Amino acid sequence: MGPTSEWDTAAAQAIVEVAGGQVISAETGQPLRYNTRDSLLNPHFIVYGDASRDWLNAVPCE
Repeated sequence: MGPTSEWDTAAAQAIVEVAGGQVISAETGQPLRYNTRDSLLNPHFIVYGDASRDWLNAVPCE
C-alpha cells in the first residue's frame, strides 16, 4: 500500500457511494472530502459496502 491522492479516489468514491457504500477516513470515520486541505494526499481510509457492519473498528489502524 502506498499514498494516494484525491484524483486517485474521487471517481471510485462516487461509484462506491452510488452502490450504497462509503469511503471514510480511518482516523475520523467521516467520508473523504475533496479540495478542503492544503495537501492533495488522502488520509488513511476504509472503503466498505455493507453499512450494517462497524468497519471502523473491524480494521486495526496503526
